[in-house]
Amino acid sequence: MARYPCSAGWLVSPWPSFNGVGYINIDLWHITVLISAKTPNLEGATVITAAPPAEACTEQYVDAANATLEAEGLNTTGEGFAPITVTLKEGGT
Repeated sequence: MARYPCSAGWLVSPWPSFNGVGYINIDLWHITVLISAKTPNLEGATVITAAPPAEACTEQYVDAANATLEAEGLNTTGEGFAPITVTLKEGGT
């Protein structure tokens, strides 16, 4: 949680992903739900009006996807990952 202290930190997909691709930080997900339920917009409405059901946040499909990818010999955790250096140039070229 220290790396992405904002409530929407679970949206960020950091690499490497030590558990495998697609997993979210469940604590940050719960914080996002709480904020979405309690923070009104300009009209006074909130993004969600009731707590989502337990099955709204499941790792069932992520587990299956990682198992399939690993069975195909693909790296899902980023083991050995080294970032490249990117030089930004004016004009986007």
